Amino acid sequence: MSIEALSIKLADLMEKETAVLNEISIQEESLQKTLRDNNWDQMEIIISRLSPLSDEMDKIEVERNKVYQKLKSKLNKSETDGFYSITVHMEGETRERCLAGYRKMKVALLRMKGITSGIDQYIRAVGDASKTVLDEVFPHRRGKIYSSTGSARPVHSAPMVLNQQL
Repeated sequence: MSIEALSIKLADLMEKETAVLNEISIQEESLQKTLRDNNWDQMEIIISRLSPLSDEMDKIEVERNKVYQKLKSKLNKSETDGFYSITVHMEGETRERCLAGYRKMKVALLRMKGITSGIDQYIRAVGDASKTVLDEVFPHRRGKIYSSTGSARPVHSAPMVLNQQL
């Protein structure tokens, strides 16, 4: 496959990957909203939509990396050479497509990372708050309990059910 054909394929794959990243971001924003609203049924639906998107993302990423490595090999570039050192060898319009695709993909990835980070922080905050409340309500469950031999053992007490609205 020629350098031009590989460059075009790389641009196509970056555009596909960006589209999937944007779709994942949309679903994650919905997930974030359902988490705040404690809408557990809708959350399951969204999570089931995210799984195939994640699989698709993995496939595109593997294919894009293969094409990128072939392009590097054809251009006799080393592992340390970056993306921009490869684009200088591309034709005008293809180079512009690759550069634009790369920028859009990075922006989409940063957006997705931001949303994911927000979800993570929210879940950690709610979990920490719940743990603090439970430690105050049930002080005998706080910390670790040790046996007479000095090894940690679980606290034996009745199971507890938390309201989903907590």
